Amino acid sequence: MPRAKPKSDVGRAMTRFNALRHGLTSTAPVIPGVESDDEWESHREAIVADLAPAGATESALAERIAALAWRLRRVERYESVAIAVGRERVDHDVALRQRRLGLPATVDQAQLLVEDAHRCLDIVEHLLDTPPATGLAAADAAAIMEALASSARADVATYVEGIDEAADGGGWTVGRLVAVMEALAARDGEAFVDVLAAAVARARTVAGDTRLSLVRLDEEIDRLRRERLLPDAPTLDRIMRHEANLNRMFYQALNQLEAAQSRRCGAPTPLHRIQAYGLPGG
Repeated sequence: MPRAKPKSDVGRAMTRFNALRHGLTSTAPVIPGVESDDEWESHREAIVADLAPAGATESALAERIAALAWRLRRVERYESVAIAVGRERVDHDVALRQRRLGLPATVDQAQLLVEDAHRCLDIVEHLLDTPPATGLAAADAAAIMEALASSARADVATYVEGIDEAADGGGWTVGRLVAVMEALAARDGEAFVDVLAAAVARARTVAGDTRLSLVRLDEEIDRLRRERLLPDAPTLDRIMRHEANLNRMFYQALNQLEAAQSRRCGAPTPLHRIQAYGLPGG
């Protein structure tokens, strides 16, 4: 059964990583779809020509050095792709966390909430200065009703239903909103200005909260992108171990080739060579 192709941007980004993920430890000279046969041949010919081997043994060592150098380049590409994929996943990972917390999943969504909240705040702040026949968007009216429900002791829906019956067409207008607030004030024995003041205070709180949510979301995304300038710890550990192993084999083959070339030229060749890794500062 053919495997379904990824549809999301994150899915496509991860599939680019698959070939390198499975090919990091591959001993094949060229990984199909990731590396080029022509690039490999150019690399191999350049390394072998530079080492100038003579005879079968030196040629075999030169070929091994070329292959190990090629695989070390593969590690560099793997690391670069791992970092790129990790950074591309930031928005996806943040969105999942935001949804779990019941918060806007993206910066665009958070920005829309900020704009909606400030629009509602502007409506209630200028309610008495706006002509009663001025229409209101249903979404804005619903948001303001929610604010009224949070600040009033009465059941807002009861008054909305009664005013709906008297309103022409039932559409939201400034006059209808004022009527709801006046009804709430009368039922609770409060002054209309107090109900209005409570609605304004609530709208300001909502506007402030949405703005803070947007700022925090921006900061979290920036933090994760800075954090992911390196691969995650398990990936980084795997890269470092594999690179160290390749480096060791590379220099061993290089030393063996140098020793073979020295013997061929009649120069003294030490029986043992000490190789040190992980020296302080190195």
